[in-house]
Amino acid sequence: MSIHDWLIYQLVDSRHQGGIESHILNLTRWLNQNGYRSEVIFMRDFGAHPLKDKLTEEGLPYRCLSSYQELYKLLTHSPSILNTHGYKAGIIGRIFGKLTSTPVISTFHSGDLGKGKLRFYSWLDYSTSILADRVLSVSDEISSRLPITSQQIANFVAPAKLQTERGKAVAFVGRLSDEKGPEAFARITEKSPKELPCHVYGDGPLRADLEREYPHLNFFGQVEMDQHWDDVGLLCISSKSEGLPLVALEAMSRGIPVASYRLGAIPDLIEDHKSGWLVKAGDENALGKVIANWWTQSGTEKAAMSIAAHHRICKYYSDSTVIPSILEIYAQAAHHKGFLNLKFDRRSL
Repeated sequence: MSIHDWLIYQLVDSRHQGGIESHILNLTRWLNQNGYRSEVIFMRDFGAHPLKDKLTEEGLPYRCLSSYQELYKLLTHSPSILNTHGYKAGIIGRIFGKLTSTPVISTFHSGDLGKGKLRFYSWLDYSTSILADRVLSVSDEISSRLPITSQQIANFVAPAKLQTERGKAVAFVGRLSDEKGPEAFARITEKSPKELPCHVYGDGPLRADLEREYPHLNFFGQVEMDQHWDDVGLLCISSKSEGLPLVALEAMSRGIPVASYRLGAIPDLIEDHKSGWLVKAGDENALGKVIANWWTQSGTEKAAMSIAAHHRICKYYSDSTVIPSILEIYAQAAHHKGFLNLKFDRRSL
């Protein structure tokens, strides 16, 4: 039996659009385009959602559960593999995998453990990872927290068309919440040349305070970045913790270099001073100097960095490079569960 004959479910509990949701979209799209049967399952229906809109637009299958009993029926109806994303989907998905003898792969995306109740759920998610048949992580930092051996898989994107002629803005792209460091970005760029456009894409609980305290920032809210990347010349990542942020891959795939703190797997992604810049985590002065250096680069220097960033993604972080390894792990999980006749052959791609 081929893995083409199995249903591959991507299970998520999601209210907002973020890196996990982008990962699921990229994975589901590639699998279905290449003859596999993959469907996104939302554990609850929170109403309007950007990921639902994207899936509908691209004709990709998804459903919202009305009860856990529905998940049980899905997993017992036909041969399936369950890939969980996020802490709640991971905890619940692994339990139902055991109940239904379904191979379960849990992907750990986030380098941020959160605070309060979220930190407890993160701990529970990590602790119950031992129930999965295979565990994936996107960085060494995440792997080191897990009580079970994980297989590190890079995040990935479908490479975009390279454009070496770019916009002039330095940008923050992400949720405006404490762990993503938008206040650090605001402080850093406050000292930048007045003629440098400073863009903030995203929304969150800190937006009102940032708008009031930092008038030099231009806020665009929660938008489709495909419509705005052409305005961006440099992406800045000032987070307090990270795994391997998809926004960095999306920028670099378009030829936009990234200036970032050394966090998670970002140092594996960026070749310092070649496809972007890396500075010590939390060093706002160093990140500010990088932005100033980029602003004064010649057109030739900027074009060379754009080409290097794009090449880096195409070679190591494209969907066609990474996803075949995920399919091999799906097959390994099925073997672990006793489905010894499930086959995956890279040569079939």
